[in-house]
Amino acid sequence: MKNKRIIALALLFLLVFSSNVFADRRKPEPNAIFMGTVEEVQRNEDNNTINVKVKGYLKGLVVQNQELIAIVSDETLIIPNECPKEGEEPDIKKVNPKEFKIQKGDTVFFVLSEAMTKSTPPQAAARAIQLAK
Repeated sequence: MKNKRIIALALLFLLVFSSNVFADRRKPEPNAIFMGTVEEVQRNEDNNTINVKVKGYLKGLVVQNQELIAIVSDETLIIPNECPKEGEEPDIKKVNPKEFKIQKGDTVFFVLSEAMTKSTPPQAAARAIQLAK
C-alpha cells in the first residue's frame, strides 16, 4: 500500500511539474517579412518558378541577418512601390514568372509563407514581393 502511494505521488509530481515544459512553445511567425538585396536569380521553367537568393534581414520572432531563398511562383502577389491616391484601389497583381524582371543587386521586400525549410540557406515560398531598384 505504501509503494502504491509513493508511485501515485511521484506520478502526480511529474504531471504537475512537466506541464510547464510546453508553455513556452513558440509558434511560427505568420507572414514573416524579409528585406534584402538579391544575390542570385534562378529561373525554373519546369514548375514555372523563380528561386531568388537574397541576403538581408528576416523579421519573425526576432530580427535576424541571414541569407534566404525565396520561391516566387504565379501565386505570388506584386506589391506596388507607391501608395495609391485617395479613393483609388491599390494595383496588386500576380507574378508571371516568365516575364517578371528581377536581377542581382535589386532590393526586395518579401512576405513569406509560414513553412520554411531548415536547410542552409533556408527556403520559403513568397506570398508577396515588392521590388525596388
